[in-house]
Amino acid sequence: MRRLKSTLDPQTLEDVFNFLCQYNRQFGYSPTMREVSEACYMSRPNMYRYLDQLVGQGRISRDSGIARGITLVTPCPEE
Repeated sequence: MRRLKSTLDPQTLEDVFNFLCQYNRQFGYSPTMREVSEACYMSRPNMYRYLDQLVGQGRISRDSGIARGITLVTPCPEE
């Protein structure tokens, strides 16, 4: 099976990951899906595509059915 090349914007992908890191640093827990989509100014379906890409890269993991089920796997960049 061939994998399609991602058409997601690399900068937006970094922006989503950086938001997850910043939110986690500030509050000590992960944001909800709604908070991610609102903060990153994107629709929920589009936001899920970016989160799926981060999961595929091994940078985050997601637990379905849990409101704040995003877990950071790789270290966040230093500010």
